Amino acid sequence: MKYKQLLAFASISLFFVACNQDRNQLNVIDSGSFPDKQISLGGDVTKHLTTDSLLSEPGNKLNELNPVWGKLEEMIQTTENVSKMKTQGTWKALSSKWEDFRISHIGMNGIPMISDSLTAFESTVLARKWVELNVRLLKLSGEVRFGDVLEKILYDAKVPVLSYDLLKSIIYTHIDDQIFINLFGSSSLIHHHTTGGTIKLIQETSFPASNEIILKCETNDTRYLNVFIRIPSWAVNPTVTHGNVKYVPHPGEYCPVSRMWKDGDEIRVVLKN
Repeated sequence: MKYKQLLAFASISLFFVACNQDRNQLNVIDSGSFPDKQISLGGDVTKHLTTDSLLSEPGNKLNELNPVWGKLEEMIQTTENVSKMKTQGTWKALSSKWEDFRISHIGMNGIPMISDSLTAFESTVLARKWVELNVRLLKLSGEVRFGDVLEKILYDAKVPVLSYDLLKSIIYTHIDDQIFINLFGSSSLIHHHTTGGTIKLIQETSFPASNEIILKCETNDTRYLNVFIRIPSWAVNPTVTHGNVKYVPHPGEYCPVSRMWKDGDEIRVVLKN
């Protein structure tokens, strides 16, 4: 089991090294969401969420009237194709289209710029489609840029776009015992370890008002866990520490914290120093 854990960690680590060298390099990780009941969200986060599930009925009308909707649908379908086929050329084209779309259509608040021809509700549905695309891309690739987009939408959008379900599907994701912390906000996760037992990870933070996050561990046993903490591209001289142990975070990358986690462990993340 220990050999398998080390092999899995090595493969994930190599992925992040390769991923940060070239955004057009295809690296598929396909991390998965946790069950809804295993994640709790704190009040500081929930005030940025909408309870409106935004059913997809307006989609057909938007598809006819707004070419932006069609571009988003095309990229979502391409994301599915990349996940299945894992072709280098398709990923390179998708990455380029995503970057062009972000530059051409995304406003300062992180969501698609509103057209006068759309109602406020239709514009919110369009923004939700952009969120859906970035959720899929983040799970697929583990690239920080997609998390940066989701963070900005969550905290900067004037009208809440993310629902409880959407945020719970992406704030923490995993591949077996590799845990990805994709977004910051007061919350907790209960992870059922593959070797048995549970580990509870708790984010204590007032982010984005504060640039500090304390990640706490509660468990009845000791378990080896790889935790990858997203360090936003905007971070300045970030630090990740456990007591006197210093990890090596870089803006625009995930910082791996791989250790035997025990009850009472605390990881301190400071995004700006």
